[in-house]
Amino acid sequence: MRRRRAVSPVVAVAAALLALTGCSPGGGTGTPRAGGATPSGTGAPAWPAAVPASGLAKGLVLPMEAYMEPYADTVVIDRAVDRLTTQCMKRYGYAYTPPARGMTPPPSSDDSNMPRRYGITDEDLAARFGYFLGDLNQTPPPAPKLTPAETAVLTGRLAIARGAKKAPARIGGRSIPQDGCLGEATRRIGPRIDESLPSKLDYESLRRSQSDPRVLAVIGAWSRCMKAKGYTVDSPLNAANLTPDTHDGQTGQADITTALTDIKCKRQTGLVKTWFTVESAIQRGQIEQHQLALTQVRQRITAEVKAATGVLGR
Repeated sequence: MRRRRAVSPVVAVAAALLALTGCSPGGGTGTPRAGGATPSGTGAPAWPAAVPASGLAKGLVLPMEAYMEPYADTVVIDRAVDRLTTQCMKRYGYAYTPPARGMTPPPSSDDSNMPRRYGITDEDLAARFGYFLGDLNQTPPPAPKLTPAETAVLTGRLAIARGAKKAPARIGGRSIPQDGCLGEATRRIGPRIDESLPSKLDYESLRRSQSDPRVLAVIGAWSRCMKAKGYTVDSPLNAANLTPDTHDGQTGQADITTALTDIKCKRQTGLVKTWFTVESAIQRGQIEQHQLALTQVRQRITAEVKAATGVLGR
């Protein structure tokens, strides 16, 4: 999934630097068979919808998503950090232009991955791409070329790489901020916190839901439906393996036919609605158990977005 900000400013800076060099999750090329996104058209890439707008998952939002950072908020925060970083670099006499944000969106808006959480759910997309995501051939914007001095001022490190050695505290007779201009900008937006709790609980709820009798029953009904159509598969989460990728990343007719059958059996058995209902109940229990910690995460994300919006002048 997409890059997450972490507690330590050093970790946050390292993650941001990898994003600048085009290595952040959500970028890359190819047509993977996991995740879920509206295929990009021409021009600017389409961002994943916060709430599925079509298919069997249309309108479905898990309770835990209220505590996650949607992709749109991530872009706002990153753009604000970039603006503050550029201003900081200018103080040191450097013209710094960060790569454009939002150009390599991830497959889903947040870590719930609702469009494909219980397997594929959108017939229109399946009819075009089978189990594939569609056109995700995204080329990350090129990272800016920096001199050693610029790298030191930007990052507080000698190189843009994880584990790079710290740069001298002063460059050209001037002291540089802790973790460089990027660290300074990141701190301006808000203190780093561990935002992984919602995602961890979200993963745990999916795992737990798969042993619930109601989910086991509906998966069994779906599996029997698939068997009647000529497919032997035990779970919707394994259905993409029914047709091997023999088309060099391109969708074949067998893949499309299988995908459409998969979704038809989901509709016939009510799999998505049942599974979603069971997991929603599990997540409500998780939220009650971890309410304070989750509320703190949500408040910090809201504060970061507010600070970022102020920087961007929106």
